Amino acid sequence: MKKVILYILFFSLSATKMHSQVGNIVFNDTIIHELYIKTDLPDWFNTLEKEFANNISNPDLYPEIYHNCDVVFDGLVANNCGFREKGNASNTLSNFGRKNPLKISFDEFNSNQTLDGLKKLNLNVFINDPSLMHDVACNKLMRDVGLDACRTSYTKLWVNGEYIGLHLIIEEVDKTFLKSKYGGANNDGNLYKTNRGASVSLDWLGDDKQKYKDKGLKLTTNSSVDDWTGFINFVDFLNNYTGDDFRQKLESKFDIHQYLKALAVEKCVRSWDSYWGGGNNYYLYEHPDGKYRWIPWDMNETFQDIKVLSGTTALMGYLIPTPQIDKRPLLKKIFQFDDYKNEYLNYACDLIQTNFNLNNLGPYLLKRHNLIDATYASDPNALNSYGSFATSLTEEMQDEVSLTKSSFVIRIRYPGIFPFIEMQRKWVVEQLKAWDRSCDIKNTGLYNLNVFPNPAHDYINIANDDSDFEFAQFKLYNSTGKLCMQSDFTVTAGSSTKLQLVGVPQGFYILIKQSGDGRIGRAKVVIE
Repeated sequence: MKKVILYILFFSLSATKMHSQVGNIVFNDTIIHELYIKTDLPDWFNTLEKEFANNISNPDLYPEIYHNCDVVFDGLVANNCGFREKGNASNTLSNFGRKNPLKISFDEFNSNQTLDGLKKLNLNVFINDPSLMHDVACNKLMRDVGLDACRTSYTKLWVNGEYIGLHLIIEEVDKTFLKSKYGGANNDGNLYKTNRGASVSLDWLGDDKQKYKDKGLKLTTNSSVDDWTGFINFVDFLNNYTGDDFRQKLESKFDIHQYLKALAVEKCVRSWDSYWGGGNNYYLYEHPDGKYRWIPWDMNETFQDIKVLSGTTALMGYLIPTPQIDKRPLLKKIFQFDDYKNEYLNYACDLIQTNFNLNNLGPYLLKRHNLIDATYASDPNALNSYGSFATSLTEEMQDEVSLTKSSFVIRIRYPGIFPFIEMQRKWVVEQLKAWDRSCDIKNTGLYNLNVFPNPAHDYINIANDDSDFEFAQFKLYNSTGKLCMQSDFTVTAGSSTKLQLVGVPQGFYILIKQSGDGRIGRAKVVIE
C-alpha cells in the first residue's frame, strides 16, 4: 500500500511539471478501465436517487451533496473522495436498473488530492445512444479539427463490490482542463456553463447578474468572487452595440473561428441539444486575454433523427441554422457578415472532406465497438438492448422514449452511424449547393475489384481498399441482368471480405460493390 501511495504522490508531482501527462492513464481509450467505489453510505443507490430527485425539484432547498467514498482506478488509490448522481434527462430517463450517471470529486474533502492529475470524473450511461459512441465520436471530431473538447474512455464500475456495468468517462471542464488547453497562467478566468435543462440564448437581460443565473447560466470557477462584469459587458455588446467597428470589436472579444468550426461539427452530427438548437450544453471561458472561448459539452443527442409526437420534423434544418438565427444573438450577429458565413461554409466542406468520413471515423469507432462488445453483452444494468448495440454501426433502429412524469413523447430513429455519416456528408453537399458552393466528396467512377478464387465454388474473397476499412453492399447479377443475390451494408474491415455463394447456380455473373461513399467496384465472376 505504501508503494501505491508513493507512486500516486510521485505521479501527481510529475504531472504538475509535465501537464500534458495529466489524464493520460484515465483517458487511454484503447482499453476498458476498472473503477471501484467503496462507501459507508447506507443504501447508497436509493439515497443518491432521492437526493438527486430533491435537487431537481428545488435546487435552492436541496443543494447537490457529495458523499464520502474511497476510489480505486486501475490500481491507483484515492481515499476520502466524494461522489453523487449527476445529469438531467440522462438521469431521469434512466429510471430502471441501478445505473445512473455519477460525478466523482477526488478533491471534495481533500483540496490537494488528484487521481492521474485529475480532480473530477464524469461517469455517463449512454442515454439515447444505442451505439454507446455518440459522445465518443463527437468529442473526437471536435478534437480532430483543433477544438478544445473533452477526452473520453470506457470503464467498468463496481460500488461496494456490486458490479454496476459499463460507463463512459468524460473529462471534466474545470481549471485542470483549462490549464491543459491554455497553460497555467491562463486557467484562472471565469468559466460559465449552462445549467441542466436551461436555455441560455445570450439575450440581453440587463446589468443584474441574478437574471442570468435565473435563466440557467452558472459560474463554475471563481464563484467565491462571483464577478460577472465581463460577461455582462460581452452580452451587452453582443446585443446592443451598433458601431461600424462591431466586427473588429467582436474579433477581440470572442474566438469566432473556433466557434464556427464547432458549429460545423454540430450540424454534421445533428447535435440539436446545443446552442443553435436548444440554447444549452456549452461552456464560455473568459480567457485572461479578454477573448471568450467556446467549449462544447454533452453530445449524446447526436447521430439521430428525432420526431416530436406525430410530427415529421427531423430537426436537421439547414446547414446555416436559419430558423434559429433570430432567437440566438450570437448566430444573428455572426451571420450578418458574409466573410464569416463563407468561412463557416468552407469549414463544413473541409470537415466532410477530411475528418467527417468513414476513413477517419470508421476504424476508430469499429475498434471501440469491438472493445466494449463482450462487456456490454453482460452488462447487468444496460439501458439499451445488446441487440441494438450490436447493429448500431450499420443498421437502422427505432426507439421510443417517454419523458419522466410527462405524457410528452419523443420518437427517435437511429439510422446506424456509418450510413448516417455518409447521408450527412451528402446533405452538406446539397446544402452548399444552395449557397453556390461546390464541394466534391466522392468518386462515383467504376473501378475493378480484385476477386479470388475465380472461378469460384462456394465463396469468393473480395480484396478491400488500402484504408483497411469500408462500409459497403455487394450485389450479384447474372448474364441476363437479373439480381441474384444482395448483401446488407456491412463493414469490410481487414484485407478482404468473404462472400458466401452457397445456393447460387453455376454460371457467369457481374459482382457490384456499392460503397457507402458512392464509389462502385465491379468484377466478372465465374461460379462452377
